[in-house]
Amino acid sequence: MSSCNSGTDDFEKWICNINDICGPFLASPLGDRFSGSVEKVGGSLNMSKVNILGADLYRTPKEIQKSGVPDFFCVFQIRGRSLVEQAGNRSSLTSGDVVLVDSALPFRFSFQESSQQISLILPRQIVERILNLSRVELGVKIPADSHIARFASKLVVEASRHENLDPEESGAILDSLATLIKPSVLKSVRSSESYDKVFMAASEFVKDNLGEPGLNAPMVASHIGVSVRSLYRAFAGDSMTFSDYVKTQRLEMCADYIKANNGRLNLTEVVYRYGFGSPSYFSTAFKGRFGITPSDFKKRCAEN
Repeated sequence: MSSCNSGTDDFEKWICNINDICGPFLASPLGDRFSGSVEKVGGSLNMSKVNILGADLYRTPKEIQKSGVPDFFCVFQIRGRSLVEQAGNRSSLTSGDVVLVDSALPFRFSFQESSQQISLILPRQIVERILNLSRVELGVKIPADSHIARFASKLVVEASRHENLDPEESGAILDSLATLIKPSVLKSVRSSESYDKVFMAASEFVKDNLGEPGLNAPMVASHIGVSVRSLYRAFAGDSMTFSDYVKTQRLEMCADYIKANNGRLNLTEVVYRYGFGSPSYFSTAFKGRFGITPSDFKKRCAEN
């Protein structure tokens, strides 16, 4: 049973329930709409079903210190969409996708749309026994259209419906799941060498040229000496598109620039300084990333 006070508002009650069931987390609202619920499922499996709209859910080093054994979360996106970030990787999850995160490292989930997930704790000793920890790729989704994601999701969704699983059955399910996802969560040699080098070179060039309105894939590929196809593959290996990466970097830089000037600047200057085509596009993209309009963000920075 939850120890949360029934008198608290919906958001505080939800994060309190998250902490009771899933362990220490922080959360912050996104935008004006929020709804959330969490329930334990799966009997003796350490598994929960979470519904969220309009919130960030994350762990910092402080929450990690509060938690016990640093196990892994194997997260199954049941419906809706979410974003996950860990170890420099950022993935957009849609229905059927699966992702592995390490509770010993900071990570963040963002839920700007109505979303449902099943989160299963995968004990560290199982991951160490079945997987090679030094090669586990964290925060990178196993896509829904892969056979592994389909089989793993069916296994976990079915297990979540049974409250009478005994410890032996639960242990067999955990071993089976770790074995099943192994090929998808281990870094390939090709990815860790050639495509990682392309990604690093491209990301450095992008960050140095964010103000260029014509910044695009052919320009970057030509500068670093690779084909556009290789450039796209390098970013796909990090579970993102090249255009999404550029947009995210521009938005992060804009937010930092507004903060550095304490909100005392003309937003039109920000729009064109960082290569956005129009104020309206910038406003839509900024709110999609941070859950707040640039004008409101500017006011908040000026007040602090």
